[in-house]
Amino acid sequence: MKKKTLFVFMMIVVILSSCATSFPKKESIVMMSREEATEALKDKTEKEINNNWGKPDGMLSGFYGDIYVFNDKQIVIYYDSDSKVTDVVVFDKQD
Repeated sequence: MKKKTLFVFMMIVVILSSCATSFPKKESIVMMSREEATEALKDKTEKEINNNWGKPDGMLSGFYGDIYVFNDKQIVIYYDSDSKVTDVVVFDKQD
């Protein structure tokens, strides 16, 4: 009976794991248009972004958002008052 229960549990874990979507990577985001990048990250939380991308490289002044750097690009992520992504803008990195 224990083996059968363990088997069922393992099958549930495998099924749920295969249903999970992968989190967009920075290298994918810099290749997207503003609309595509915003859609890919829309409603993700600041915590989810930080957990997947690490600590931001900078913060915005006067706005609620973070800056991430990938190669020669800056990814600026804007959040709403619930810490959810509302807009994503990719710029060429300023030296």
